[in-house]
Amino acid sequence: MTLAFHGVTVSAVAAAAVAMTALLTACASQPAAVSDKLDSVTATTVTVMDSPVELVTEALHGGVGDPFAYVAPFETDRMGERALYLWISAPQVNGPITQPKLSCDGHPLALQTLTGDLAEFKLSRAPYKVPAPWSAQWYFRLPQDSLDCLGTAQGITIETQDAQGEPERFSASGKALAALQAFVRR
Repeated sequence: MTLAFHGVTVSAVAAAAVAMTALLTACASQPAAVSDKLDSVTATTVTVMDSPVELVTEALHGGVGDPFAYVAPFETDRMGERALYLWISAPQVNGPITQPKLSCDGHPLALQTLTGDLAEFKLSRAPYKVPAPWSAQWYFRLPQDSLDCLGTAQGITIETQDAQGEPERFSASGKALAALQAFVRR
C-alpha cells in the first residue's frame, strides 16, 4: 500500500516508521526525573529527584490542615566518596509531630536519623525545599537495600504522631512512585 504525502509517494511501512520515530522522539524529550547538581561551595555533586514523591493523607480533615507529606532520596559524591540519604517532610499544622516512620510495601524501613546539619552532607544548601512554612523535615542515612525496596515498591507510607499521640498516615502508590524508580535506575 502506498500513501501520497505532499506529492511524495510513501509506503505504509515507511509512514509507520516515521510516525513511530516522531512518537519516540517526543517521549525522549520529556524532562529527566533525576538531576545531578554541583554544589560550587563544597565541590560536592548531589543527585536529586526533580520533584519529591508526594504522599497524600489517609484521613479526611474537613478542609483543615495540609494533606501532603514528601519523600525523596539524594546521593552526594565528593571526590568519589558517595553516600545515600533520604529527605522526608510532613506537615505539623497543629504543633510538633514525631519523627516519621517510613514503610515500603508494608515493611518498616530502619533508617538512621541525622541531625540535618548540611555540613554533615558536605552541602552548602538543602537538596530539597521545604514545601510549606509549617512543614517539618528530617534527614536519614539510606541503606542501599532500603533504596532498592523504594525503587520496586507498589506503595509507600509515612506515619507521624502529633503531641497527643494521634497518628497520621500518608501514602503513595502506582505512578506517583515513577520518579523514585527512576532515581534507583540512574
